Amino acid sequence: MQDWYHLKGTHSSLVIGSDDGQVPRVLHWGARLADDTPLEQLALLTDPPHPNGSVMDTIPHLSLVPELGRGFHGEAGLMGHADRRRWGGQFRLEIAEAEGESALTFRCRDDLAGLALDLEVSLDPGCDVVTLQARLTNLAEAPFELDHLGLSLPLPARAAELISFHGRWIQEFLTQRQPWPMSKLVRENRRGKTSHDSFPALIAGETGFAEQRGEVWGIHLAWSGNHRLVAERLVEGPRHIQAAEWLYPGELRLAQDESYATPRVYASWSGEGLNRLSRQFHRCLRGLMDLDVRRKPRPVHLNTWEGFYFDHKPEELLDLVEQAAKVGVERFILDDGWFGRRDDDHAGLGDWFVDERKHPGGLVYLIEAVKARGMEFGLWFEPEMVNPDSELFRAHPDWILQLEGYDQPLGRHQYVLDLARPEVFDYLFERLDHFLSTYDIAYIKWDMNRDLVQPGSGGVPSVHRQTEAFYRLVAQLRAAHPEVEIETCASGGGRIDFEVLRHTQRVWLSDCIDPLERQRMQYGASLFLPHEILGSHISASPGHTTGRRHALGYRLITAMFGHMGMELDVRAMSEAEQAGVRELVDRYKHHRELLHTGDFTRLDTADEALQAYGVVAEDRSRALFAATTLALPRQFLLPPLRLAGLDPLRRYRVGFWLPEGALGPQREASELLARGGGVFSGELLQRVGLQLPVLHPEAAMLIEVAGV
Repeated sequence: MQDWYHLKGTHSSLVIGSDDGQVPRVLHWGARLADDTPLEQLALLTDPPHPNGSVMDTIPHLSLVPELGRGFHGEAGLMGHADRRRWGGQFRLEIAEAEGESALTFRCRDDLAGLALDLEVSLDPGCDVVTLQARLTNLAEAPFELDHLGLSLPLPARAAELISFHGRWIQEFLTQRQPWPMSKLVRENRRGKTSHDSFPALIAGETGFAEQRGEVWGIHLAWSGNHRLVAERLVEGPRHIQAAEWLYPGELRLAQDESYATPRVYASWSGEGLNRLSRQFHRCLRGLMDLDVRRKPRPVHLNTWEGFYFDHKPEELLDLVEQAAKVGVERFILDDGWFGRRDDDHAGLGDWFVDERKHPGGLVYLIEAVKARGMEFGLWFEPEMVNPDSELFRAHPDWILQLEGYDQPLGRHQYVLDLARPEVFDYLFERLDHFLSTYDIAYIKWDMNRDLVQPGSGGVPSVHRQTEAFYRLVAQLRAAHPEVEIETCASGGGRIDFEVLRHTQRVWLSDCIDPLERQRMQYGASLFLPHEILGSHISASPGHTTGRRHALGYRLITAMFGHMGMELDVRAMSEAEQAGVRELVDRYKHHRELLHTGDFTRLDTADEALQAYGVVAEDRSRALFAATTLALPRQFLLPPLRLAGLDPLRRYRVGFWLPEGALGPQREASELLARGGGVFSGELLQRVGLQLPVLHPEAAMLIEVAGV
């Protein structure tokens, strides 16, 4: 067994191993090293001195799972006990196995504690993303109470700044940038789902990093339950980021030979700023997902929620189907209100039977009308929930997550079903399978509208089991109906992560489709998520969640850089307005292949009021950029916009599309705009940039770039 192993990506290297028989540690995670790099020299170069003031005679290593029992006084990787014993052990490395040149498995044991720790580490050279996972097995007769198992990745001292994620309902994926604190930054979530307010990821970077420059490191915990992320600077100097599932007391008890596997951790390094980091995560996720946008382009959606809410009337729905087809819709989704006695959000959840008061004879009439007009049909479900006012709850009040003896708090007038109970799982699968087998349904909008509180099953905390059962349910449904696409929605963006996206094909980023708020949210989401999976709809004006009014062109451009749809009630539009929507939808379809197969690129701008981004074809033959104003700029003229991702040696024709109402007050247009564009080298477009026109606040324009 060798001491050190070199995993090689295209742009990065990970050197990992152990020269003292302890849990493996990372020697280098960063720029690509030469294949023949002497790894023992790397160990020599990074070996620390022993300073005065250190209490321990041996300084503990910052390993993948830092150990309390070796004197590590920071964020410990493993915490647990067996009846208050076996809590401070020390693992020894027994086996290290290489699987080709890109994957490793380490097996560690603590014979006194009766524990085995397996660590899987890989580096995908196709996307330069590291994947980590740990598995703890109890080898002893006495049960082991696991409180915490986290994976740590060290970062160098030059990683001096952090980006974290925060937000709330209708305002997800906001980012916060700050210096790395003297002690630690903790991002913790206990909501029982990924959460609106704490997407489980952190980005660290050298001072002043930007979209196109600087070293950055990104780490994401792929888990749809509770989580804990810590960015810590130790008093000795080293710093690390640790990612783990957050566990309730007593949630995991391992009997003899039982194991617990951590959620996967995905991590990537970039030496060229945030854009390359994002592209690497995008390529990683595209490889994980069961989605082929080249085989089947992403259809334009129309969702009925903001047009009808719970008030379903067949004649009005059929009229909407007719009008939706006229404006270019390709998938029609019937949202909440079609089942049980679902007249509002107080009743009906759990009763997954068509409400024949609203839909006499079932949904066949509506689906046939949708199909006859060349569209696909989608349907809304919220399988994990039940209302007290439902036939299901009246028959099975014991099927919910609860702690006996307490009044289970309601959320949105509903309880959470205990998916870990086989009879609950089987009921839900049977109901979902029935609809997908009976009707021609191409798409499910899978919603989840409350947090988990007192999530007990048989008296034991059950968020971990609930999350795994949710994954099994979606996977079993997809196995039975592999052509059906599933969107993950949780009151908007409350359940979005790489693990749920192994089972689903789209995310509903937020219940807010106000384009100004969406511009901010889609920026944050783009750091980890590719744009073709981001459900982004053209909103009504005024917006239902903010009351703001925005021009149709601004709403369209915002929705274009995602999986486009609409929440518009197109029945209420005049023929001229419908023609305008159809023109905008056709523009989206014209660019759709590029938008959903190219590399997403955010542009550095010199004004906080200006946000700009685009998509560049993989062969750099063409690109589409958007420039959007989030507020009124502080000066009369917007700064020149330098494009990115183009071939500097190639010539490109540049054109513009300015929707009605986007141009701000100006006496005379620039020569470039007056000419409608021109032909320029990629070098000039990237080094000098182009002068933007005067734009109103909360407006946008497109910049179309094609090689000549």
